[in-house]
Amino acid sequence: MATGLVRNDDPCLPWADSIVEAVSETTDRFIRWRGIDFVVRANDRAPMHAVDALRSNDSPLSLPENLADAVRRYGVGQPVPGDRERLVQATAHTTSQAAALSSPLFDNIGGIHQQEADLDDGLADVWTQERLSQLWSKTDSAQFVPAEDVPDFAFAGRNPAAAAAARALMTEIVRQQGDTPAGPEDYAALSDWLISIKPEERYGEILSLLPGTDELPPRDLLRAEATLRNGFTEAVTRNDPSLAATAVQAASEKIDPQLRRLVEDSAMAPARGAIAAQTGGGVGVGVGVGVGTTGPSTTHPSRDQRGIGS
Repeated sequence: MATGLVRNDDPCLPWADSIVEAVSETTDRFIRWRGIDFVVRANDRAPMHAVDALRSNDSPLSLPENLADAVRRYGVGQPVPGDRERLVQATAHTTSQAAALSSPLFDNIGGIHQQEADLDDGLADVWTQERLSQLWSKTDSAQFVPAEDVPDFAFAGRNPAAAAAARALMTEIVRQQGDTPAGPEDYAALSDWLISIKPEERYGEILSLLPGTDELPPRDLLRAEATLRNGFTEAVTRNDPSLAATAVQAASEKIDPQLRRLVEDSAMAPARGAIAAQTGGGVGVGVGVGVGTTGPSTTHPSRDQRGIGS
């Protein structure tokens, strides 16, 4: 069937609208889609550049032609063998796009580049991986294939390398916070929370989740944030998610010496007492230190309030 911008009578439009509505209801956020821009692209053509999607107030949804054609065949009641699996991938692909388009627009146009776009892709893909099976019944896909007839909701991601890197990054964040294994609730809560943050502020907010960052001076915070950015980019470029976890570890190691210096400095004793009184504990790494703040943010919900960790 035809590629390009679809016509108003194309089954892909109402189907996509049902997915957008389900994502918006789940996130309680507005999705930046006008409801009419749906692009079917050739299977071998690259999708719209992620940076462009971040900069658009009304980005179109898109699907590779083979996935869009499966939706079209279901729409007219004429699926062919293999369409069930293609429908799962089409639904996941569109869900991930919608989740990404629930993010706020950024303030700093000049500061947005591929590092933010890769993280945006990865977070939306992880969000989808954790929610697709629950969202299915709220979309028109369930009218084509009931959830109980779908044997596998597996989805590697629109950007599999970024999805794997984002999952590894979140795994290490949870480990740093409590030395406990990350579970589905952690990936679900962290991906949703980070998507809700302006793209240019996300790496700083990730850094704020590491114990002790509220004790660092701005210069050291910027250096630690650069470590996170560069490590995540390398993880995506080299398709090695372990590099994202290593970046979190490296940023945390930059924090530890600074924090130890503060603890050992006798001149900091009054400040340490105030911090201990506020947090109910000492100022050692991972002991009584709450989530820190960076950038313009002033107050963050607690780890428990965000559902992060067990």
